[in-house]
Amino acid sequence: MVKIYESPDGGKTVYERDTVTGDRVCIEKEQHPDWHIDPYDFDLIMEMANDGNKTLQNLLKEVKLIFNLSYTEE
Repeated sequence: MVKIYESPDGGKTVYERDTVTGDRVCIEKEQHPDWHIDPYDFDLIMEMANDGNKTLQNLLKEVKLIFNLSYTEE
């Protein structure tokens, strides 16, 4: 049985494909801390907040406040 290894993102994620069945399995993916939000999900969070999700609006206000208090331009 021959396997083909593919990576659509330059090595961050690696898939193994079976040449007989065509089945593809993820064998390695980039690991992030539990607080990480990828840009696609963050866009969805912003969209939901803009659509009136009060919980997300309040949490984003807190994140913005902490960011503003923590950020110092050099």
